[in-house]
Amino acid sequence: MINDEPDARGLVSIALQTFRDSVLPAIPAERRFEALMIANALSIAERELAAKPEAALEAQIPQLCSDIDAGTYDAPERQADLRKVLWELTRARLAISNPRLLDPVPPGAA
Repeated sequence: MINDEPDARGLVSIALQTFRDSVLPAIPAERRFEALMIANALSIAERELAAKPEAALEAQIPQLCSDIDAGTYDAPERQADLRKVLWELTRARLAISNPRLLDPVPPGAA
């Protein structure tokens, strides 16, 4: 029987938790910055592995670029659609790279 638990995300999560709980407290102060960079990188990797919807969104980028190049969004009534798509891409990327920067309300919507 094949044991596929934990998956990659689970392994990264376990590594991150172990690093934070056991390794990080033992790191000397002069090495703390590097240790925190490692913890941050593991956090980003964990979120990236969990971000299946973002992959589908990223797959739309080539078509979006072609549409922009073709002038699809040049008309003022289409620019709101473009802003919405760009906002979704930005939120998806921030959810991985720095979720604390996410604002629950998109710019200009308040």
